[in-house]
Amino acid sequence: MVPPAFSSPPLIFAKAFPFHLAFRRRETEIIHLGDVLARICPELSLGSSLKEHFRIERPKIPVEFDVIREKSDSMFLIEYLHSKILLKGQMVPAENPEIIFFLGSPWIEDLADLTPLGLTINDFALHDRVVDLLLLLQGKKTALADAKKLTDKLTKQRAQLRSALQEAEQAANAMAQTQQLKKTLQELQQTQAQLIQSAKMSSLGELVAGVAHEINNPINFIVGNLDYASDRIQELLQLIKLYQKYNPDPAPEIEAYADEIELDFLDEDLPKLCSSMRVGGDRIHNIVLSLRNFSRLDEAEMKFVDIHEGLDSTLLILQHRLKANNGRSEIEVIKEYGHLPLIECYPGQLNQVFVNLLGNAVDALESQKQEGGQIRIRTELLPADDRARVLISDNGPGFSKEVGDRMFDPFFTTKPVGQGTGLGLSISYQIIVLKHQGLIRPVGVPGEGAEFCIEIPLKQKIMAGGL
Repeated sequence: MVPPAFSSPPLIFAKAFPFHLAFRRRETEIIHLGDVLARICPELSLGSSLKEHFRIERPKIPVEFDVIREKSDSMFLIEYLHSKILLKGQMVPAENPEIIFFLGSPWIEDLADLTPLGLTINDFALHDRVVDLLLLLQGKKTALADAKKLTDKLTKQRAQLRSALQEAEQAANAMAQTQQLKKTLQELQQTQAQLIQSAKMSSLGELVAGVAHEINNPINFIVGNLDYASDRIQELLQLIKLYQKYNPDPAPEIEAYADEIELDFLDEDLPKLCSSMRVGGDRIHNIVLSLRNFSRLDEAEMKFVDIHEGLDSTLLILQHRLKANNGRSEIEVIKEYGHLPLIECYPGQLNQVFVNLLGNAVDALESQKQEGGQIRIRTELLPADDRARVLISDNGPGFSKEVGDRMFDPFFTTKPVGQGTGLGLSISYQIIVLKHQGLIRPVGVPGEGAEFCIEIPLKQKIMAGGL
Protein backbone atom coordinates (compact mmCIF):
# COMPACT_ATOMS: atom_id res chain seq x y z
CA MET A 1 0.00 0.00 0.00
CA VAL A 2 1.46 3.37 -1.03
CA PRO A 3 1.05 5.98 1.76
CA PRO A 4 -0.75 9.15 0.66
CA ALA A 5 1.17 12.38 0.31
CA PHE A 6 0.08 15.57 2.06
CA SER A 7 1.07 18.95 0.66
CA SER A 8 -0.83 21.03 3.24
CA PRO A 9 1.06 22.09 6.39
CA PRO A 10 0.09 20.25 9.62
CA LEU A 11 -1.37 23.47 11.02
CA ILE A 12 -4.01 23.37 8.29
CA PHE A 13 -4.96 19.87 9.41
CA ALA A 14 -5.28 21.14 12.98
CA LYS A 15 -8.01 23.53 11.78
CA ALA A 16 -9.74 21.28 9.24
CA PHE A 17 -9.76 18.23 11.57
CA PRO A 18 -10.50 19.44 15.12
CA PHE A 19 -9.72 16.01 16.67
CA HIS A 20 -6.48 15.48 14.69
CA LEU A 21 -3.10 14.69 16.16
CA ALA A 22 0.28 13.92 14.60
CA PHE A 23 3.23 12.03 16.07
CA ARG A 24 6.62 10.98 14.86
CA ARG A 25 8.73 7.84 15.14
CA ARG A 26 11.05 9.04 17.91
CA GLU A 27 9.34 8.06 21.17
CA THR A 28 5.95 8.45 19.37
CA GLU A 29 6.33 12.16 20.18
CA ILE A 30 3.16 14.25 19.64
CA ILE A 31 3.99 17.19 17.35
CA HIS A 32 0.55 18.64 16.46
CA LEU A 33 -2.95 18.72 18.01
CA GLY A 34 -6.38 19.66 16.67
CA ASP A 35 -8.12 22.59 18.42
CA VAL A 36 -11.02 20.63 19.91
CA LEU A 37 -8.90 17.59 20.90
CA ALA A 38 -6.54 19.89 22.83
CA ARG A 39 -9.54 21.38 24.63
CA ILE A 40 -11.27 18.17 25.75
CA CYS A 41 -7.99 16.39 26.55
CA PRO A 42 -6.08 19.02 28.61
CA GLU A 43 -3.38 16.54 29.70
CA LEU A 44 -2.15 16.28 26.10
CA SER A 45 0.89 18.40 25.34
CA LEU A 46 3.25 18.80 22.43
CA GLY A 47 6.44 16.84 22.96
CA SER A 48 4.83 14.17 25.14
CA SER A 49 4.61 10.55 24.02
CA LEU A 50 1.48 9.00 22.53
CA LYS A 51 2.06 6.03 24.86
CA GLU A 52 1.53 8.24 27.93
CA HIS A 53 -2.02 9.17 26.93
CA PHE A 54 -3.59 6.48 24.71
CA ARG A 55 -4.19 2.73 24.47
CA ILE A 56 -5.16 1.13 21.14
CA GLU A 57 -8.35 -0.91 21.58
CA ARG A 58 -8.77 -1.96 17.94
CA PRO A 59 -6.85 -3.48 16.29
CA LYS A 60 -5.17 -5.16 19.24
CA ILE A 61 -1.66 -3.81 18.75
CA PRO A 62 0.84 -1.96 20.95
CA VAL A 63 1.44 1.78 20.68
CA GLU A 64 4.53 1.37 18.51
CA PHE A 65 5.24 3.56 15.46
CA ASP A 66 6.21 0.79 13.00
CA VAL A 67 3.35 -1.49 14.09
CA ILE A 68 0.82 1.33 13.70
CA ARG A 69 2.19 2.25 10.26
CA GLU A 70 1.96 -1.40 9.13
CA LYS A 71 -1.72 -1.56 10.21
CA SER A 72 -2.61 1.89 8.83
CA ASP A 73 -5.27 0.41 6.52
CA SER A 74 -7.33 -0.61 9.60
CA MET A 75 -9.98 1.42 11.41
CA PHE A 76 -8.50 2.41 14.80
CA LEU A 77 -10.32 2.75 18.13
CA ILE A 78 -8.09 4.40 20.74
CA GLU A 79 -8.85 5.13 24.40
CA TYR A 80 -7.74 8.32 26.15
CA LEU A 81 -6.34 7.04 29.46
CA HIS A 82 -7.11 10.16 31.51
CA SER A 83 -10.88 10.30 30.92
CA LYS A 84 -11.81 7.09 29.02
CA ILE A 85 -12.80 9.03 25.89
CA LEU A 86 -12.89 6.72 22.85
CA LEU A 87 -11.69 8.12 19.52
CA LYS A 88 -12.34 6.30 16.23
CA GLY A 89 -10.52 7.10 13.01
CA GLN A 90 -7.71 6.38 10.57
CA MET A 91 -3.94 6.36 11.04
CA VAL A 92 -2.68 8.10 7.88
CA PRO A 93 1.06 7.88 7.06
CA ALA A 94 2.43 11.20 5.87
CA GLU A 95 4.75 11.77 2.93
CA ASN A 96 7.49 12.07 5.54
CA PRO A 97 8.05 8.43 6.66
CA GLU A 98 8.78 9.63 10.19
CA ILE A 99 5.28 11.09 10.78
CA ILE A 100 1.77 9.62 11.13
CA PHE A 101 -1.52 11.56 11.32
CA PHE A 102 -4.53 10.33 13.30
CA LEU A 103 -7.73 11.72 11.75
CA GLY A 104 -10.75 10.74 13.86
CA SER A 105 -13.57 11.82 16.14
CA PRO A 106 -15.19 10.71 19.43
CA TRP A 107 -17.05 7.38 19.22
CA ILE A 108 -20.63 8.22 20.25
CA GLU A 109 -24.02 6.58 19.95
CA ASP A 110 -26.24 9.70 19.86
CA LEU A 111 -26.20 13.44 20.51
CA ALA A 112 -26.74 12.94 24.26
CA ASP A 113 -23.19 11.56 24.50
CA LEU A 114 -21.70 14.91 23.42
CA THR A 115 -22.49 16.88 26.61
CA PRO A 116 -20.45 14.71 29.07
CA LEU A 117 -17.47 15.12 26.73
CA GLY A 118 -17.84 18.91 26.71
CA LEU A 119 -18.68 18.93 23.01
CA THR A 120 -21.36 20.45 20.76
CA ILE A 121 -22.37 19.70 17.17
CA ASN A 122 -20.41 22.81 16.10
CA ASP A 123 -17.17 21.03 17.10
CA PHE A 124 -17.78 18.48 14.30
CA ALA A 125 -18.54 21.08 11.59
CA LEU A 126 -16.30 21.96 8.69
CA HIS A 127 -14.27 24.92 9.90
CA ASP A 128 -15.69 28.25 8.86
CA ARG A 129 -12.20 29.71 8.52
CA VAL A 130 -11.40 27.52 5.51
CA VAL A 131 -14.75 28.37 3.87
CA ASP A 132 -14.26 32.06 4.69
CA LEU A 133 -10.79 32.00 3.09
CA LEU A 134 -12.18 30.60 -0.18
CA LEU A 135 -15.06 33.08 -0.21
CA LEU A 136 -12.89 36.11 0.54
CA LEU A 137 -10.28 35.16 -2.07
CA GLN A 138 -12.96 34.97 -4.77
CA GLY A 139 -14.67 38.13 -3.49
CA LYS A 140 -11.35 39.97 -3.47
CA LYS A 141 -10.60 38.94 -7.05
CA THR A 142 -13.98 40.18 -8.32
CA ALA A 143 -13.92 43.36 -6.24
CA LEU A 144 -10.41 44.29 -7.35
CA ALA A 145 -11.40 43.98 -11.00
CA ASP A 146 -14.37 46.28 -10.43
CA ALA A 147 -12.23 48.64 -8.38
CA LYS A 148 -9.66 48.93 -11.18
CA LYS A 149 -12.34 49.96 -13.68
CA LEU A 150 -13.73 52.51 -11.25
CA THR A 151 -10.26 53.80 -10.40
CA ASP A 152 -9.35 54.31 -14.06
CA LYS A 153 -12.57 56.24 -14.63
CA LEU A 154 -12.08 58.27 -11.47
CA THR A 155 -8.47 59.04 -12.37
CA LYS A 156 -9.59 60.66 -15.61
CA GLN A 157 -12.31 62.61 -13.80
CA ARG A 158 -9.84 63.72 -11.12
CA ALA A 159 -7.41 64.94 -13.78
CA GLN A 160 -10.18 67.00 -15.39
CA LEU A 161 -11.31 68.38 -12.04
CA ARG A 162 -7.78 69.26 -10.94
CA SER A 163 -7.23 71.12 -14.18
CA ALA A 164 -10.47 73.06 -13.74
CA LEU A 165 -9.65 73.66 -10.07
CA GLN A 166 -6.26 75.16 -10.91
CA GLU A 167 -7.82 77.50 -13.45
CA ALA A 168 -10.53 78.53 -10.99
CA GLU A 169 -8.04 79.26 -8.22
CA GLN A 170 -6.16 81.67 -10.50
CA ALA A 171 -9.22 83.91 -10.71
CA ALA A 172 -10.22 85.77 -7.58
CA ASN A 173 -13.88 85.82 -8.64
CA ALA A 174 -14.05 81.99 -9.02
CA MET A 175 -14.08 81.08 -5.28
CA ALA A 176 -17.61 79.65 -5.37
CA GLN A 177 -16.76 77.44 -8.34
CA THR A 178 -13.60 76.21 -6.58
CA GLN A 179 -15.54 75.16 -3.51
CA GLN A 180 -18.05 73.33 -5.67
CA LEU A 181 -15.29 71.48 -7.50
CA LYS A 182 -13.70 70.42 -4.20
CA LYS A 183 -17.03 69.12 -3.00
CA THR A 184 -17.55 67.22 -6.25
CA LEU A 185 -14.11 65.62 -5.95
CA GLN A 186 -14.88 64.48 -2.40
CA GLU A 187 -18.21 63.04 -3.49
CA LEU A 188 -16.49 61.14 -6.28
CA GLN A 189 -14.05 59.65 -3.79
CA GLN A 190 -16.91 58.59 -1.52
CA THR A 191 -18.85 57.13 -4.43
CA GLN A 192 -15.83 55.13 -5.56
CA ALA A 193 -15.31 53.66 -2.08
CA GLN A 194 -18.99 52.81 -1.72
CA LEU A 195 -19.10 51.14 -5.14
CA ILE A 196 -16.05 49.04 -4.28
CA GLN A 197 -17.66 47.98 -0.99
CA SER A 198 -20.93 47.15 -2.74
CA ALA A 199 -19.04 45.16 -5.38
CA LYS A 200 -17.32 43.14 -2.67
CA MET A 201 -20.60 42.31 -0.94
CA SER A 202 -22.27 41.49 -4.26
CA SER A 203 -19.51 39.13 -5.36
CA LEU A 204 -19.37 37.55 -1.91
CA GLY A 205 -23.13 37.02 -1.85
CA GLU A 206 -23.09 35.52 -5.35
CA LEU A 207 -20.27 33.16 -4.42
CA VAL A 208 -21.95 32.15 -1.15
CA ALA A 209 -25.18 31.34 -2.98
CA GLY A 210 -23.32 29.32 -5.62
CA VAL A 211 -21.35 27.33 -3.04
CA ALA A 212 -24.51 26.68 -1.01
CA HIS A 213 -26.32 25.43 -4.12
CA GLU A 214 -23.47 23.12 -5.16
CA ILE A 215 -23.20 21.66 -1.63
CA ASN A 216 -26.96 21.34 -1.20
CA ASN A 217 -27.51 18.88 -4.09
CA PRO A 218 -25.09 16.15 -2.96
CA ILE A 219 -25.89 16.55 0.75
CA ASN A 220 -29.63 16.16 0.04
CA PHE A 221 -28.82 12.94 -1.84
CA ILE A 222 -26.68 11.66 1.05
CA VAL A 223 -29.11 12.60 3.83
CA GLY A 224 -32.06 11.27 1.83
CA ASN A 225 -30.43 7.84 1.57
CA LEU A 226 -29.17 7.60 5.16
CA ASP A 227 -32.44 6.26 6.59
CA TYR A 228 -32.72 3.71 3.79
CA ALA A 229 -29.08 2.61 4.26
CA SER A 230 -29.55 2.36 8.04
CA ASP A 231 -32.64 0.17 7.63
CA ARG A 232 -30.89 -2.10 5.14
CA ILE A 233 -27.88 -2.45 7.45
CA GLN A 234 -30.15 -3.43 10.34
CA GLU A 235 -31.85 -6.01 8.14
CA LEU A 236 -28.50 -7.51 7.09
CA LEU A 237 -27.33 -7.66 10.71
CA GLN A 238 -30.58 -9.34 11.69
CA LEU A 239 -30.12 -11.85 8.85
CA ILE A 240 -26.60 -12.65 10.14
CA LYS A 241 -28.01 -13.22 13.63
CA LEU A 242 -30.60 -15.62 12.23
CA TYR A 243 -27.84 -17.55 10.42
CA GLN A 244 -25.89 -17.70 13.69
CA LYS A 245 -29.00 -18.90 15.55
CA TYR A 246 -29.92 -21.72 13.17
CA ASN A 247 -26.37 -22.55 12.06
CA PRO A 248 -24.37 -22.40 15.30
CA ASP A 249 -21.44 -24.35 13.84
CA PRO A 250 -20.40 -22.63 10.59
CA ALA A 251 -17.53 -23.74 8.44
CA PRO A 252 -14.01 -22.86 9.67
CA GLU A 253 -13.54 -20.50 6.72
CA ILE A 254 -16.65 -18.54 7.77
CA GLU A 255 -15.47 -18.35 11.39
CA ALA A 256 -12.02 -17.19 10.30
CA TYR A 257 -13.43 -14.46 8.08
CA ALA A 258 -15.85 -13.32 10.84
CA ASP A 259 -12.86 -12.92 13.18
CA GLU A 260 -10.87 -11.12 10.50
CA ILE A 261 -13.56 -8.48 9.91
CA GLU A 262 -14.42 -8.31 13.65
CA LEU A 263 -18.08 -9.15 13.12
CA ASP A 264 -19.08 -8.43 16.74
CA PHE A 265 -17.52 -4.98 16.51
CA LEU A 266 -19.29 -4.29 13.19
CA ASP A 267 -22.62 -5.20 14.77
CA GLU A 268 -22.02 -2.52 17.40
CA ASP A 269 -20.25 0.03 15.23
CA LEU A 270 -22.42 0.25 12.09
CA PRO A 271 -25.50 1.80 13.84
CA LYS A 272 -23.20 4.35 15.50
CA LEU A 273 -21.61 5.07 12.14
CA CYS A 274 -25.02 5.83 10.63
CA SER A 275 -25.86 8.06 13.60
CA SER A 276 -22.62 10.00 13.19
CA MET A 277 -23.29 10.45 9.47
CA ARG A 278 -26.77 11.77 10.29
CA VAL A 279 -25.28 14.32 12.75
CA GLY A 280 -22.78 15.53 10.14
CA GLY A 281 -25.36 15.62 7.35
CA ASP A 282 -27.83 17.65 9.43
CA ARG A 283 -25.09 20.07 10.43
CA ILE A 284 -24.02 20.66 6.81
CA HIS A 285 -27.68 21.05 5.79
CA ASN A 286 -28.16 23.78 8.44
CA ILE A 287 -24.98 25.56 7.32
CA VAL A 288 -26.13 25.53 3.68
CA LEU A 289 -29.57 26.86 4.66
CA SER A 290 -27.98 29.72 6.62
CA LEU A 291 -25.64 30.56 3.73
CA ARG A 292 -28.59 30.76 1.36
CA ASN A 293 -30.52 32.95 3.79
CA PHE A 294 -27.50 35.20 4.14
CA SER A 295 -26.88 35.69 0.42
CA ARG A 296 -30.56 36.33 -0.53
CA LEU A 297 -29.60 36.85 -4.19
CA ASP A 298 -33.11 35.92 -5.27
CA GLU A 299 -34.53 38.77 -3.19
CA ALA A 300 -33.07 41.89 -4.78
CA GLU A 301 -36.43 43.66 -4.52
CA MET A 302 -38.42 44.63 -1.44
CA LYS A 303 -39.83 41.55 0.27
CA PHE A 304 -41.51 40.63 3.54
CA VAL A 305 -39.02 38.57 5.56
CA ASP A 306 -38.29 37.39 9.10
CA ILE A 307 -35.28 39.47 10.14
CA HIS A 308 -34.48 36.95 12.88
CA GLU A 309 -33.41 34.58 10.10
CA GLY A 310 -31.03 37.24 8.80
CA LEU A 311 -29.54 37.76 12.27
CA ASP A 312 -29.07 34.01 12.80
CA SER A 313 -27.49 33.58 9.36
CA THR A 314 -25.09 36.45 10.04
CA LEU A 315 -24.09 34.92 13.38
CA LEU A 316 -23.31 31.66 11.58
CA ILE A 317 -21.12 33.49 9.06
CA LEU A 318 -19.24 35.12 11.98
CA GLN A 319 -19.19 31.94 14.12
CA HIS A 320 -15.44 31.38 13.70
CA ARG A 321 -14.72 34.87 15.08
CA LEU A 322 -16.83 34.24 18.19
CA LYS A 323 -14.77 31.22 19.28
CA ALA A 324 -11.85 31.54 21.67
CA ASN A 325 -8.59 32.51 19.95
CA ASN A 326 -5.40 34.54 20.36
CA GLY A 327 -5.63 34.53 24.14
CA ARG A 328 -9.26 35.69 24.16
CA SER A 329 -12.08 33.62 25.63
CA GLU A 330 -15.16 32.70 23.60
CA ILE A 331 -17.60 35.56 23.01
CA GLU A 332 -21.07 34.82 24.38
CA VAL A 333 -24.03 35.84 22.21
CA ILE A 334 -27.28 36.53 24.07
CA LYS A 335 -30.37 36.61 21.85
CA GLU A 336 -33.52 38.24 23.21
CA TYR A 337 -35.85 38.05 20.22
CA GLY A 338 -39.27 39.58 20.58
CA HIS A 339 -42.36 38.73 18.58
CA LEU A 340 -42.03 40.51 15.23
CA PRO A 341 -44.19 40.23 12.12
CA LEU A 342 -42.64 39.90 8.68
CA ILE A 343 -40.91 43.15 7.70
CA GLU A 344 -40.77 44.67 4.21
CA CYS A 345 -37.13 45.34 3.35
CA TYR A 346 -34.18 44.58 1.10
CA PRO A 347 -33.02 41.37 2.86
CA GLY A 348 -29.52 41.20 1.39
CA GLN A 349 -28.73 44.82 2.26
CA LEU A 350 -30.16 44.46 5.77
CA ASN A 351 -27.91 41.42 6.27
CA GLN A 352 -24.97 43.61 5.23
CA VAL A 353 -25.84 46.03 8.05
CA PHE A 354 -25.94 43.14 10.55
CA VAL A 355 -22.52 41.93 9.33
CA ASN A 356 -21.03 45.42 9.80
CA LEU A 357 -22.46 45.98 13.30
CA LEU A 358 -21.76 42.49 14.66
CA GLY A 359 -18.29 42.48 13.08
CA ASN A 360 -17.51 45.83 14.76
CA ALA A 361 -18.70 44.42 18.10
CA VAL A 362 -16.33 41.46 17.75
CA ASP A 363 -13.48 43.83 16.80
CA ALA A 364 -14.15 45.91 19.92
CA LEU A 365 -14.05 42.84 22.20
CA GLU A 366 -10.92 41.52 20.51
CA SER A 367 -9.14 44.86 20.97
CA GLN A 368 -9.04 44.39 24.76
CA LYS A 369 -9.05 40.55 24.94
CA GLN A 370 -11.12 40.63 28.12
CA GLU A 371 -12.70 37.61 29.75
CA GLY A 372 -16.48 37.34 29.62
CA GLY A 373 -17.01 39.16 26.32
CA GLN A 374 -20.69 39.41 25.45
CA ILE A 375 -22.80 40.52 22.50
CA ARG A 376 -26.50 41.04 23.15
CA ILE A 377 -29.11 41.17 20.36
CA ARG A 378 -32.62 42.33 21.28
CA THR A 379 -35.59 42.82 18.97
CA GLU A 380 -38.96 44.34 19.76
CA LEU A 381 -42.06 45.87 18.21
CA LEU A 382 -42.47 49.55 19.06
CA PRO A 383 -45.71 50.63 20.82
CA ALA A 384 -47.19 52.19 17.67
CA ASP A 385 -46.96 48.75 16.00
CA ASP A 386 -45.57 50.27 12.82
CA ARG A 387 -41.80 49.98 13.40
CA ALA A 388 -39.41 47.25 14.50
CA ARG A 389 -36.37 47.90 16.68
CA VAL A 390 -33.10 45.93 16.72
CA LEU A 391 -30.59 46.62 19.51
CA ILE A 392 -27.04 45.24 19.17
CA SER A 393 -24.77 45.88 22.15
CA ASP A 394 -21.44 44.66 23.55
CA ASN A 395 -19.54 45.04 26.80
CA GLY A 396 -16.35 46.21 25.09
CA PRO A 397 -14.41 49.46 25.54
CA GLY A 398 -17.22 51.72 24.23
CA PHE A 399 -16.54 55.09 22.59
CA SER A 400 -16.69 58.81 23.37
CA LYS A 401 -19.36 61.30 22.27
CA GLU A 402 -16.87 62.84 19.82
CA VAL A 403 -16.38 59.48 18.11
CA GLY A 404 -20.14 58.86 18.09
CA ASP A 405 -20.77 62.19 16.34
CA ARG A 406 -18.45 61.24 13.45
CA MET A 407 -19.17 57.51 13.33
CA PHE A 408 -21.23 57.59 10.12
CA ASP A 409 -18.84 59.87 8.21
CA PRO A 410 -17.25 58.15 5.19
CA PHE A 411 -13.64 57.02 5.80
CA PHE A 412 -13.81 57.76 9.55
CA THR A 413 -12.40 54.89 11.62
CA THR A 414 -10.81 54.37 15.03
CA LYS A 415 -9.07 51.15 13.95
CA PRO A 416 -5.32 50.99 13.22
CA VAL A 417 -4.12 51.72 9.70
CA GLY A 418 -4.80 48.77 7.42
CA GLN A 419 -7.55 47.26 9.61
CA GLY A 420 -10.49 49.51 8.79
CA THR A 421 -11.79 51.42 5.77
CA GLY A 422 -14.28 53.65 7.57
CA LEU A 423 -17.03 52.60 5.14
CA GLY A 424 -19.00 49.92 7.02
CA LEU A 425 -21.06 52.25 9.19
CA SER A 426 -21.38 54.87 6.45
CA ILE A 427 -22.94 52.29 4.12
CA SER A 428 -25.08 50.93 6.97
CA TYR A 429 -26.44 54.44 7.52
CA GLN A 430 -27.41 54.76 3.86
CA ILE A 431 -29.10 51.34 3.86
CA ILE A 432 -31.15 52.00 6.99
CA VAL A 433 -31.96 55.71 6.56
CA LEU A 434 -32.07 56.21 2.78
CA LYS A 435 -33.17 52.78 1.59
CA HIS A 436 -35.58 51.87 4.42
CA GLN A 437 -36.67 55.26 5.83
CA GLY A 438 -35.50 54.16 9.27
CA LEU A 439 -32.95 55.37 11.79
CA ILE A 440 -29.70 54.08 13.26
CA ARG A 441 -28.36 55.55 16.48
CA PRO A 442 -25.09 54.74 18.34
CA VAL A 443 -24.79 54.95 22.12
CA GLY A 444 -21.40 54.49 23.75
CA VAL A 445 -19.87 55.02 27.16
CA PRO A 446 -16.06 54.73 27.45
CA GLY A 447 -15.24 51.59 29.42
CA GLU A 448 -18.85 50.40 29.57
CA GLY A 449 -19.57 49.11 26.08
CA ALA A 450 -21.48 50.25 23.01
CA GLU A 451 -24.99 49.83 21.61
CA PHE A 452 -26.50 50.44 18.19
CA CYS A 453 -30.23 51.00 17.86
CA ILE A 454 -31.89 50.32 14.49
CA GLU A 455 -35.52 51.17 13.75
CA ILE A 456 -37.21 50.41 10.43
CA PRO A 457 -40.87 50.59 9.34
CA LEU A 458 -42.75 47.29 9.05
CA LYS A 459 -43.90 48.39 5.60
CA GLN A 460 -42.22 50.82 3.23
CA LYS A 461 -44.37 53.72 2.03
CA ILE A 462 -41.94 55.17 -0.52
CA MET A 463 -39.52 53.08 -2.56
CA ALA A 464 -36.07 54.60 -2.37
CA GLY A 465 -33.44 54.59 -5.09
CA GLY A 466 -30.45 52.30 -5.13
CA LEU A 467 -27.07 52.98 -3.65
